[in-house]
Amino acid sequence: MNEKNFEIILASFVADAYSLGAHWVYSQDEIKDSPLDWNHLNSPLSPWHPSKRKGEFTHYGDQMSWLYEHILNENEFNQTNYIKVWKEHMDTYKGYKDSSTKDTLNNLKNNEELPYGAKSHDLSIIGRIPPLLLVSPDEKTFLKNVKDFVGLTHNSEEVLESADFFAKILWLVNLGNPIIQSITDVKDEYSQTIKNYVNDGLNNPHDTLEAIEEFGLACSVNGGFQGAIYILNKYDDDFKSAITMNAKAGGDSSARGMIIAMLLVAAYGKKVIPNNWISQMAYKI
Repeated sequence: MNEKNFEIILASFVADAYSLGAHWVYSQDEIKDSPLDWNHLNSPLSPWHPSKRKGEFTHYGDQMSWLYEHILNENEFNQTNYIKVWKEHMDTYKGYKDSSTKDTLNNLKNNEELPYGAKSHDLSIIGRIPPLLLVSPDEKTFLKNVKDFVGLTHNSEEVLESADFFAKILWLVNLGNPIIQSITDVKDEYSQTIKNYVNDGLNNPHDTLEAIEEFGLACSVNGGFQGAIYILNKYDDDFKSAITMNAKAGGDSSARGMIIAMLLVAAYGKKVIPNNWISQMAYKI
């Protein structure tokens, strides 16, 4: 397996662990006045993660770890097999269960057919796709695996199209293409909505905190997509600043951060990740 793919997986895990400190805090003033140490990982401020401690993941990273371990064990991705594994974990999971999770579990309970996923508009599933690189020998296979994976829990056209977009960018960047060039080259292959998200993210004139708040701090694709594009454009060659400023902006910072991290490390390699962020992470790959 390509070592670079493991670095990209590591990047998304690190971004989630780093984001935990300020995740789902929606007041930028509260974040600014908090005791968070931006040079290190932190325990969560938000009451939504009561069981979590410094170095651990949000529920996004936890779920990506299940995918990662499943792929290492099976050396393939199969919807039917993976959803069984996912449900087994969820049956005993002590972390936060969001609406996408609850709706998907309900669909499974009611014996609905594949792909089972909720009609969710959440961005967070997209940053969990890097383990699929390990079982995708070509772009076509990767995009199919991404679609199959995303649809299992987030089966809406908006999320599926957005996931396809970022998956295609990840594939291109992993081949050596520049991030922003790849984004601008590919965007016209997608809907007007996606093109608008890209253009808004690339062209917002405000500073980072204002721009991210203007796009929207919540969990949906509409807001988070633009925010990820904005930060990738502004901090294209500075992983630490990109992930730090994304966290300081607040809201669903992990969803944005995991996407940002996977693309920056696809472009520049593991060397851009602060070593202490890796060492402080509880989960080891």
